[in-house]
Amino acid sequence: MYKVFLVDDEELVIKSLKATVDWKGSGYEVAGYALSGEEAVEAVKRIRPDVIFSDIRMPGMNGLELKKRLDDAGVTAKFLIVSGLAEFALAQKAIQNGISGYCLKPFDEMEITGYLRKLKLELDASRLLPEGEILDLIESGTPEAHSRLQDELALAGIAGSEEDGLRIMLSVRRDKLPIHEKIPCLTVRIGYRKFLYVMADRDADELMASFASEDRQFLKGIGFSKRGIDPAGFALAIQEAELQAYQYFTLAEIFTWEHSWQTNDMKSAFAMLAEGDEQAFITQLDSLQAMFRSGHLNIRHALLLYNDCISQLSRKGMGSDELYLYSFEQLAEQFEDVRDMIDDLKRLFQEEKGQIDHQQVSVQPGRSSTFSVMLEYINEHFGEDITILGLSKRFNLNPNYISQLFRKELDKTFTEYLTGLRMNQAAVLLRTTSIPINEIADQVGYKDYFYFSKMFKKIMGVPPRGYRFDQNQNNSIPAPF
Repeated sequence: MYKVFLVDDEELVIKSLKATVDWKGSGYEVAGYALSGEEAVEAVKRIRPDVIFSDIRMPGMNGLELKKRLDDAGVTAKFLIVSGLAEFALAQKAIQNGISGYCLKPFDEMEITGYLRKLKLELDASRLLPEGEILDLIESGTPEAHSRLQDELALAGIAGSEEDGLRIMLSVRRDKLPIHEKIPCLTVRIGYRKFLYVMADRDADELMASFASEDRQFLKGIGFSKRGIDPAGFALAIQEAELQAYQYFTLAEIFTWEHSWQTNDMKSAFAMLAEGDEQAFITQLDSLQAMFRSGHLNIRHALLLYNDCISQLSRKGMGSDELYLYSFEQLAEQFEDVRDMIDDLKRLFQEEKGQIDHQQVSVQPGRSSTFSVMLEYINEHFGEDITILGLSKRFNLNPNYISQLFRKELDKTFTEYLTGLRMNQAAVLLRTTSIPINEIADQVGYKDYFYFSKMFKKIMGVPPRGYRFDQNQNNSIPAPF
């Protein structure tokens, strides 16, 4: 609860204001009041409220003079002016003095509640840890991190008990959902178009009930974890919610909030793709597509299916190893949906069977002009979504040919080169700026904070925050490439 202090020279006005607003329902409690500016100065220093409502015209010290006195005393409370006079000049002067709002008498509950809601968002944001630190706490998984996460949840007004635990919602969409106005919620951006929301179970139930009336297009990219989690289970709960949020990609015909995050047995689902004739292979892919639609398979299966097919093509000598994808984000950006993905896999196997358009790299002295242009493009756009298939379409070259070019010209794979560019830039930003780590991940081309952190640790041996801390301490860790 945030503390509110009321100031007015008429006690009836104080009583009216207290009775007009549902303070507790808005997340506040009236911690005290004063009948003059002088009395308010001393009381505010003692009570340290978060929000102050003050009449603008009072004998002795008026509301704006009170604001200045409190500013000089180091009081940082949000300040709202109350007045019976609809005077534009006074309202303008109040705003110029850093006033957060201007309310007229007689009191309008909707107007005051609107201000309280806005101020609560500001107060919540100022008290909570930065998003990057919250993500680090989730990722570290230590008992100390779990305790600090619990503190953050308390600050956000979220209380999960043993009877009523917590639940995570994850959205994969351009903007975060404006659910703070409805329920207490801790929101963290974890990637490009990806947000997670932590809330109490009972609030999640209410939210799901309200979503039930929305159309399927609205529900696209929204998922929930199972019930009753605590901070120790956040990492797994995020994965559960993410699988559910990508139901739109697998074209699940029946949208469900429950159990869609459960993973079925991969071996029994895939069996092993037929290595016989082309028709048998296509029939098997069509069968798997039906399993995606029925909800028996999720996007994790889709990613495994895709990479399993690429692996088979590589073993057959097609040189398609650069086509591997490593995250749900890459898969969803590469293909419109699982049907589009399966159609592309069919095409690749048909090319392999007929040896369609297989280009070979000519061994020539010096770097080819085509490769130089492509390399320049990658160097300028590595922070964007770059894949070998995308380059193939842009430069009208076979993906295998591009893969061979990298090996011939640079003695490294396309993936190794792109990762090197991204990690070099990430290391520079971590060493030389204070940009939040989740924003650095975005800038260097990673759409998911946790995947970026995993890759950075794999290459550097330490997670991004540890790298930044060590650099600030001794500036001794070299860049990765």
